[in-house]
Amino acid sequence: MAELAKVLRPDPVYGPAGLLIFQSTAFCNIDCGYCYLPSRSDRHRMALGTVSAAIEFVKRDNLVSPETNVVWHAGEPLTVPVSWYRQAEALLTTHWPYGPPRQAIQTNATLINDEWCCLFKEYNIRVGVSLDGPAHIHDARRRTRSGGGTQAAAMRGVSALRRAGLDCHAICVVGEQSLDAADPIMDFFLGEGFTHLGFNIEEIEGENRQSTLRQSDVASRFARFFDRVLDRAARSTFGVSVREVNSLTALLVDPHFGDSRASSESYPFDIISISSRGQVSTFSPELAGLTGRASDPPGFFFGDVVHDRLEDMLKRTDYQRVAREIAEGVTACRATCAYFDVCRGGAPANKLAEHGRFDATETLFCRLARQVVSDVVLARLERDFL
Repeated sequence: MAELAKVLRPDPVYGPAGLLIFQSTAFCNIDCGYCYLPSRSDRHRMALGTVSAAIEFVKRDNLVSPETNVVWHAGEPLTVPVSWYRQAEALLTTHWPYGPPRQAIQTNATLINDEWCCLFKEYNIRVGVSLDGPAHIHDARRRTRSGGGTQAAAMRGVSALRRAGLDCHAICVVGEQSLDAADPIMDFFLGEGFTHLGFNIEEIEGENRQSTLRQSDVASRFARFFDRVLDRAARSTFGVSVREVNSLTALLVDPHFGDSRASSESYPFDIISISSRGQVSTFSPELAGLTGRASDPPGFFFGDVVHDRLEDMLKRTDYQRVAREIAEGVTACRATCAYFDVCRGGAPANKLAEHGRFDATETLFCRLARQVVSDVVLARLERDFL
């Protein structure tokens, strides 16, 4: 109940955020079959004045620290020109309270060229690319707006990064087609020399209300898939880091393991999302822009960086209603789930999409990305070290 009380306090007691997401645009140049974004045809571009206002907003209430990661995401950020980012970077470099911020960009890679690589290198921006594996798997869901495949264009972008001496990590979305294709997928990533991989499941969230993984036997199939991925990664000649293993092992060795509060997605202002129009959202990034239920604030935005302070948002009834329901969901997860210490209450966006409310418990995301992954990794640790 102490956690719930803090969620509802009107005074600015939050921060610093681990993740600050800037949506330079909601627009995306491709049309993935599992996309959660509600406004990916909206070509509006964030005004540079909004970038400045956002920096002042997070500085004013101490919502960032030297450890905060700034991520350009939630749309395809590279549809905004390099010239815009150079101006935005000048603002960040000049006004960020702790020197140049730690930055990353998540992209479908289809637009990366030498000019983008110069920008990434100059501002030390880490690059994540979305790749689902070999062309026959990737192109089945990650398609152009006219229905064509995007893997060849994405790999041209990866080649540009490598010519520039820039590394990148890959995030692979796992759908039903992937479950029996662990070897072809790893053949692709290993053959292309990727050393940092992450695996997202095809989630039910946001605008994506279905998943090809919603099957009775999916847990056992996903466990076999993920175990095989780890086998191949462990046997690679150049060393492959898998995000899910790194995250879980870091959690297990944390001296505060078992005492931690709610997950970043369930705890207010651990993640802050700034829309292209300067609106502020928190909790799961995938909530930003959603219409929500009749009782929810439009777009799950609780204010904007130009007109509001954090204390204004915390006092609003619509914020308090959402925050209370999310906190109650975390409490329910803690009381009922044996995996709570590795999941810490799950992701509100998944709960809303699957159950229609935030105070629910288990979701498809929980079962696969938390429970199955934990079981597979722990079984491997026991086998290797006991």
